[in-house]
Amino acid sequence: MMAHTHGAAVHHGQGPTTTRRLALSSLIFGANFLVQGLGGLWTGSLGLVSDSLENLNDAVVNLLALGSIRLANRREPCDRWTYGWHRIEIFNTLLGVLLLVVLAGAVLFEAWDRLRHPHPIKLGWAIGFSALGLILNLAATFALVPAKGSGQERDLNLRSAYLHALGDSLANVAVMVGMVIIRFTGWRWVDPLLAVGIVMVILRGAFLLLRDAVGILMHRAAFDQEEAKAALLGLPGVVGVEDLRSWRVCSHLTVCTAHVIVEAERLMDTEAHQHRIEHLLAERYGVRHLTLHFETPAMAEQHPHRFIHEHEADLRDHHDGDEHG
Repeated sequence: MMAHTHGAAVHHGQGPTTTRRLALSSLIFGANFLVQGLGGLWTGSLGLVSDSLENLNDAVVNLLALGSIRLANRREPCDRWTYGWHRIEIFNTLLGVLLLVVLAGAVLFEAWDRLRHPHPIKLGWAIGFSALGLILNLAATFALVPAKGSGQERDLNLRSAYLHALGDSLANVAVMVGMVIIRFTGWRWVDPLLAVGIVMVILRGAFLLLRDAVGILMHRAAFDQEEAKAALLGLPGVVGVEDLRSWRVCSHLTVCTAHVIVEAERLMDTEAHQHRIEHLLAERYGVRHLTLHFETPAMAEQHPHRFIHEHEADLRDHHDGDEHG
């Protein structure tokens, strides 16, 4: 039986759950979007506007994450959906990346226009709005810090939201410094240049999120499998490990399968091996769902332990079968 929830329970000493952290940060990001967006439009600062758009993106992505978490927790695994709806988290991440890229493109377009035709900026007010935005972003960052030693540290939703909030805080500092520079030098092109710098940070974050999401969709190994094999071979009675595969259904749920060759004569003799293997993989690699196939050395000699799959070969075999029929 596989039981798994996305931050639904509150564990003693670990603080708010993932959903509560995301909900609180969404409120803060939404407020910051209004503060910096309206402030940027009124003062003429593209740097403030670009940072407000990133706050809007963070608020929307966090709200989507909340929705995906609630759907995943309500949909139990069944014969049709063997892992439930946990992978909705990954599609949510991909949607967030798309929003980041679209917003970044819009800011770059406006920045190019302002580099050629600088606009006047109300510098004192712009610094004030940026300082208020910094306070709000720091509050959101604090609300999203994962609880130490908990599954929240591996939560893709929470980790990406935290990194976004931290990046927003750094962007606020950059905008404030830029306004000071403009005030003393008169270089109004610094403002669109800051906006371009913020966009580069946004695009870098989008790339990292895309890499993680695609890795999960492509069933990239969830951990160092050679290291895991060596650790398993160190257990008493384990003489071989074949067909070890690991992948992540979502950032919370690591799945693993393996053929394990053990010194045993009867099925009941494998129970102790199973407990030791489950404990090792869960503690070191966070494996939440494990399927083991035990073999004796004699059985292993008769099994090729190879994963072979060729699309054209399958089609050729199918057509050959039709002709013989």
